[in-house]
Parts: sequence; C-alpha cells; structure tokens
Amino acid sequence: MQQTDWIFAFASVIGNSHISENIPCQDACRVGVFDKFTVSVVTDGAGSCKNSHLGSNQVSDFCIYHAEKLITRQGWVTEFPNQEVWHDTAKQILITVRKDLENYSIEHDIDFKSLACTVIMAISLPDGLLITHIGDGRAGYCTQEGQWLPMITPFHGEVANETVFITSDIWNDDLVDLYIESNVISGQVSAFCLLSDGCEKAAFEVNLYNSDKSIYYDPNRPFPAFFNPNRTGLTKLHEQLKSQDDINNLWAEFLTAGTEKLRLETDDKTMVLGVKIIQAI
Repeated sequence: MQQTDWIFAFASVIGNSHISENIPCQDACRVGVFDKFTVSVVTDGAGSCKNSHLGSNQVSDFCIYHAEKLITRQGWVTEFPNQEVWHDTAKQILITVRKDLENYSIEHDIDFKSLACTVIMAISLPDGLLITHIGDGRAGYCTQEGQWLPMITPFHGEVANETVFITSDIWNDDLVDLYIESNVISGQVSAFCLLSDGCEKAAFEVNLYNSDKSIYYDPNRPFPAFFNPNRTGLTKLHEQLKSQDDINNLWAEFLTAGTEKLRLETDDKTMVLGVKIIQAI
C-alpha cells in the first residue's frame, strides 16, 4: 500500500451455515490505497449461485482497477464531483465491471448468472466520500463531530431476503436508476464502514419493533458502541506499527467471534473499516 492518511481493517470470514454445508465463503473485499485517495469494495455472492464466490472476487478486483483509472483521469483529487456527475460516473464504472465479468464468464466457460453478487464501493477523497452500490449490505460514516450516519439504503425486494445483483437484468436505461444508488458525502469524514448483510445485526440497528404501530422497521443506523471501540483499536494497532496483514488477521478473528451476534451469525461476514489519521503538525 502507498502512504495515506487513512488506515484500514478489512476481511471476509465464512459463516456458520457455509461451514456446515461445506460451501465456500461467498463474500469478498478489497481496499486500494493510491495517491491522496482510496477505493474500498465489499461484495456478497448470491447464496443460491454456485459460482458466486468467484463473482465476488472478480467484481472486487474489477472495481478497484476501474475506479482508480477513472478517478486519476477525472482529476477528482483536486475537483470533487457533485451528485449528478458521480451517479452517472458510478453507473459507467459498474457497467464496465459487469462487462468484465461477462468476459470472465466466457473465458472460463462459466454461466454468467452463476457469478451473481452484490457490490458496495466507496472512494475517499480529500473533500469527502463517494459511495455506490447494487443490492443489500450496509455502509456508514462518522462525522468530525463523532456522529455515525448511514451512507446507503440496502435494496430489498418484495420477497424476504430478495435483492438484486450486478448480474441482474436491471441495465435498461429506464430501470437502472431504480437499482443503483450513489451518494456524495461532502466535507471531512473521520471514519467509514462497508459491510455485507452478515454483519448488519452486530453493527447496525436494522430491525426494531414499534409497539405503538405494531410493526418492525429498519432505522439503518450504525451502532456507535460497535464502531467507536474498533476505531480506537485500529488506531492503536497503527501506532504499534502493525502490518496490514496483521491488522486484517486480527479483524478476521473479531468478525468470526468478537461479539455474540458475530459468533452466532450463519451468513458470511465481511467488513471494511477505514479511519482517518490525524496528522501531527
């Protein structure tokens, strides 16, 4: 990794149900650190698709590659894009990634739809964050004042656990904007997170009961009590000069069994945590 004012912990770990059923981990994640910006990706393979673990890994790699090329070409390190420009650009990145995945399926004689996965991608720039996603999962950020807020709304279909994937038939010009969400977070951000839905019960408020209305609802709020201690811990590991591999191994151990909800989770678990380092003057 190049030098940056961001530090990261990122890992994917297999869920309990996949262990018992002898299914590979279908999640993946990547973090690319470049000159004055970073690209983070979390992908979650469709459980019903036998090659989704391959799709997740390929899409993660493709996102890092194409995002880096585009940001460098656009000069966004010095000129932060607005919402409209970013959304149009995010669609183009995802279209290109999808095309690369199609080419991969042809080259390796794999059914394209069997590579289905969701994708969340965040880009940190000097003037803020850019986020885009297809499907479910969660993403949040922490303001300079210490408030944790959501960055995306996960897509859920009419049927329980139904979502869309990068391989889904959503790319008609009249439909695609219903399924791709892109947001611009302007200003200074002190931390952010991306996670697959296997981590959401441990890290977000996602399914609360309103007794007055007798309904369950989704606040989609990051838990400060989950993220703040991990933010502090990551900073300490950085101060101890731990390598990225050491940090990621410790993070994988935490995602496996660091809390009761994480320990009991049946689904694969993936999380990227980025923390801004305050540079001494």
